[in-house]
Amino acid sequence: MAFAQKVSVLKDSVCISHECLELQEIKMDAKNADLYKQLQKSFDIFNGALFMSPEKRLQAKKDTLKDLISKNSLRESQFGFENYKILYDKKGLLNLSVGIQSYGSPWEDTKYYLFDMASNTEIGDRLFTGKKMLLKLFIQKLKAQEDQSFRVNNLSQYIINTDDTGKVTGLSLIFQDEKNRTNSGYPQYIVLFEWKEIEKFIVPEYKKSLLVK
Repeated sequence: MAFAQKVSVLKDSVCISHECLELQEIKMDAKNADLYKQLQKSFDIFNGALFMSPEKRLQAKKDTLKDLISKNSLRESQFGFENYKILYDKKGLLNLSVGIQSYGSPWEDTKYYLFDMASNTEIGDRLFTGKKMLLKLFIQKLKAQEDQSFRVNNLSQYIINTDDTGKVTGLSLIFQDEKNRTNSGYPQYIVLFEWKEIEKFIVPEYKKSLLVK
């Protein structure tokens, strides 16, 4: 298991010949069951079925994978392997990513979340104040970085960046270009904001938590 302060990533694997395929599942406190359900909806790999237990969902992934292998239909099924990264977990704030990689296909996708664990809610763009100004700056930086213009209207996808000591050093805003899908999925562009650039756009109540090492 890979541990963070309040959550963990459960891992298991199924081996085919000399290749082992890793399976992952996020585990949270029972009090955060609503957030766990929300994460399960990131990518619908069980046709809408939701699990209360992460251990049972991980086992369901393993059983499904073994069944596909036994029927020699894994590649054509394009089974989706979910992966989780805990990006920030302090003072009741949890920033994480949920990614998926389709077996036998280059298609992949990643979604990012910031949760308030105490209120059991997603923060999303409520992290920010002065959103119009921040969005304008985001578009300007993205254009300068990629040398092309994009229509951006979403500030809910981001990564909280920290240094080796756990100090927040900035924030990376992420734009997913859903108008230009490729065989490998929707292109994602990451724009880095140093703390001195983004600090004034953070809502005071969350800024206080982010300033704590």
